[in-house]
Amino acid sequence: MSMHRIALMASDFEDGGVERNFTHLARGFARLGVETWLLVGNPDHAYLRDLDPAIRVLPVRGSRADCLREFMARERPEALITGKLRDDLAAVEARDDLPAENRVRLVAAVGTLMSGRFAAHRWNPFKTLRETRRIRACYRRLDGVTAVSQAVAEDLQQVFGIREVPVAVLANPIIPDDLEDLAALPCHQPWLAESSADRSGPLIVALGGLRQVKDFATLLRAFARLQRPDARLVIIGEGKERAALAALARRLGIQDRVDLPGFVANPFPWLARADLLALSSRREGLPNALVEALALGIPVVATDCTGGVRELLQDGQLGPLVPVGDPAALADAMTLTLDRLAADDLNRDRLRQAAEPYRLIPAARAYLNFFRSLAGTPA
Repeated sequence: MSMHRIALMASDFEDGGVERNFTHLARGFARLGVETWLLVGNPDHAYLRDLDPAIRVLPVRGSRADCLREFMARERPEALITGKLRDDLAAVEARDDLPAENRVRLVAAVGTLMSGRFAAHRWNPFKTLRETRRIRACYRRLDGVTAVSQAVAEDLQQVFGIREVPVAVLANPIIPDDLEDLAALPCHQPWLAESSADRSGPLIVALGGLRQVKDFATLLRAFARLQRPDARLVIIGEGKERAALAALARRLGIQDRVDLPGFVANPFPWLARADLLALSSRREGLPNALVEALALGIPVVATDCTGGVRELLQDGQLGPLVPVGDPAALADAMTLTLDRLAADDLNRDRLRQAAEPYRLIPAARAYLNFFRSLAGTPA
């Protein structure tokens, strides 16, 4: 059975990976001839500019469940994809109130370790148990789940007992077809405007929301330890940790060599001009930033955090893996990689090849194939 009508919902449309991936996925579906809707809380977000006119962007107002119930009854999509727990819950609630002929298939796209939220929030055992049961009850009522990495799939199956529902490990559509054109666009950050040959020292880029889970504080401490006073660091992203990170850079005496430019809708010109991408996260489902850097042949260094980083970097073959929260180890890995870069001892084609499954059309087609595999099951 083919899939012709698919909706995606991200009610809190912010600057994160879910929103970026859903935008790409919608583009891929539309390119493959699928009638596509995006239900979002912020229809004016930068990610949604220049979308294919065939993609219908609808605002989510008021109750998520009420909005979904009305939408599903009116448009009758064949499948609805949600990317955050609050939307997963709303989708299940909304579908329960619809007649059988309107019952759309529900799929949750999980891009993070669900159990990691418990440790991050330091919940007590009772709250952890309650949340585990809530997630399990919700996901058992779905028709399918996609996981961004094998680690995320195993977390769902082993921690939450999601075994009755099909779980597929699918690559996110992170890399657009016009990657090279996007990467060639101007970059107005002065350091990045310079060509590599004209720069006095290496340029390191990091990318992600300025949140504790990204642990950019460890990256700043590692950068301060580098025996490269000519090196510079750009951390692209926005979030609550901005003031604390800026203050830490001042205390470390590196504020003149660190830039926090804020949110950037198109990171590819920035990454393409970098010498190295550094990832310092405490946990990751599978980070877009690493895939984006690999696609451009940019060397990477990453923490061996819980999640899909080790899987993506092929056990460290594509880039060094260091312990979480260890500035010295991260500094050593960055130094080693920059030295290899200077010696032209890096296989950039191998990096690019690792990102191929994350290109727009192959990834979108894999999602469609998964939906088709669910079509024979009752919604």
